[in-house]
Amino acid sequence: MSTGAAAIEVRGLAHRYHGAEGALQALDRIDLSVADGEFVSLVGPSGCGKTTLLRAIGGLLRVETGEVQVLGVDPEEAQQRRLFGLVSQEPGLLPWRSVEANVRLPLEVTGAAADVRALLTRVGIGEFARYAPRQLSGGMRQRVALARALVHGPRVLLMDEPFGALDELSREAMRLELLRLWESERITVLFVTHSIREAVLLSDRVVVMAPRPGRILDDLRVPLPRPRTDALEETPEFAALVTRIRAVLREAQ
Repeated sequence: MSTGAAAIEVRGLAHRYHGAEGALQALDRIDLSVADGEFVSLVGPSGCGKTTLLRAIGGLLRVETGEVQVLGVDPEEAQQRRLFGLVSQEPGLLPWRSVEANVRLPLEVTGAAADVRALLTRVGIGEFARYAPRQLSGGMRQRVALARALVHGPRVLLMDEPFGALDELSREAMRLELLRLWESERITVLFVTHSIREAVLLSDRVVVMAPRPGRILDDLRVPLPRPRTDALEETPEFAALVTRIRAVLREAQ
């Protein structure tokens, strides 16, 4: 359960990208609050600003208008204090370093210490510590990326379509692994996905975003019991939530 305190606060966020064809409004007056320990997913069509919003929260994008705070500080300070970890669709592993060395890299940069072997075991790849990335499946490489994001013990995890490039079986395994980790540690997660079913299975809330310019259409609580397994997807309650989100998206087209 979340504590109720805000881990992420977004107020009046708007952003335009400027190019040869003029300005493109990516986000329009976004307000979003994510409680400490809460799992929130962003869903919406391609180009609706989900990744732009995540990048703004992660301090990777300086927005034109609005305010973002992560655990009470601005994103740049949160980044410096290593308050969040980031997992993207592409694992970004260095091919010449082993699994363990890839996860250890952030520690080498900051001079911090962590039990990398124990962390690899937590994400289910402890026995592959000495393997090279090329020897791993796509799902296993994403487990390495997840371990690397967790190595500093962040309080917030930002995830941008982390399972989007995986085959269906690997994707199912990874989302159940993520559920297991979240259930045990209850860090705050903001999760971008195109899969409505994935969002409902994982989340406490699903935030539905409109096509460009990106804005929030609906913010739905997911009152399904935890812990969750994939069997939940066969229940009428799950189907009703999926149908409701699809209806919101259809109305916005």
